[in-house]
Order: sequence, then C-alpha cells, then structure tokens
Amino acid sequence: MRYRNRMPTWFFILVVLIVIGIASTIVNGGRTLIVPVVLIAIVWLLYKFPPNRWAKGGSPGSSYSRAAAQSKKRQQAKEAASAKQRRSASPFRVIEGSKGRDDEPPTYH
Repeated sequence: MRYRNRMPTWFFILVVLIVIGIASTIVNGGRTLIVPVVLIAIVWLLYKFPPNRWAKGGSPGSSYSRAAAQSKKRQQAKEAASAKQRRSASPFRVIEGSKGRDDEPPTYH
C-alpha cells in the first residue's frame, strides 16, 4: 500500500520560496514588509473580533429569520382558513369494470 503525504510536494516548495523571499526582504531592509504585515494583522483582527454592526442584530441571517417567521404565520393562517371550509361531496362515482385480468400486467407493445 502506497503512503500518501497529507500536503503535496509543490506546497512545501512554495512555503520554502515564501520563507526565502521574506528572509531576503528582512536582510535588505525590512521596511517593505511593514504594510503587508499591518494589513494582514488588521484583517485577522476584524475576522476574530468583528464590529458590533456585524453582530446578530444586523446580520443577513436575522432578516432571513424574520421572513421565515412571517411565512410561517401566513401558512398557519391559510391552514386555519382551509380547515374551516369543508369540501362538499363529489358528484362522481366509481363504475366497476367487467374485465377479469387483474393479475396480468398490461400489454405495452
């Protein structure tokens, strides 16, 4: 049985090249790394600690919840109205046939 690595080889090569690039940037003067590091830190902080306007009250899920509740109320109102109206008996009746081939499958030729 062949053992398969969790990460492909190209991923490790890419990580090594990224590390070499970051190291060379630091050696040549690390000022160019300040902007990307700050941007990554800001994005990470916003992901971990979102602002209050993105909290439960203003999320798209809450509008979905309100719409679902409204739809449920409408459905319950329809069911209540239909339960009050009774259907009248149908004027149709079943006429028994005289064919005696109940056990045989129909012929489709």
